[in-house]
Amino acid sequence: MGDLSQQIEKLLKEIKEIKESQNEINKKMEKMQQVIDHIESDIYSGEGFDFEIVCPYCEQEFVIDMDETKKEVECPECKNIIELDWSSEDLEESECSGHCHGCLGCGDSDEDDDM
Repeated sequence: MGDLSQQIEKLLKEIKEIKESQNEINKKMEKMQQVIDHIESDIYSGEGFDFEIVCPYCEQEFVIDMDETKKEVECPECKNIIELDWSSEDLEESECSGHCHGCLGCGDSDEDDDM
């Protein structure tokens, strides 16, 4: 019986160590979640994504909240209506206005296309 009670005591000790270790892990996870939440609030600021637009008419730069339900926006400077296309399809070169700052397809490039 002494052997069995020693095994039980050993198991109880191991369980206690596991519980303590789990508590430490939980505390670290809570701290990590707080950091992640803080980073997330810094990035998204609770108001969605901001989207930078350069007006193709007057080249005024302004920021709007990204809202895929919006189909157009009015330039605050020249008051022209700018159509918004939220699709992920790339514009053909002939359609590129050169004012988007996003596709990197504008301008002269010395690189080969087949790289």
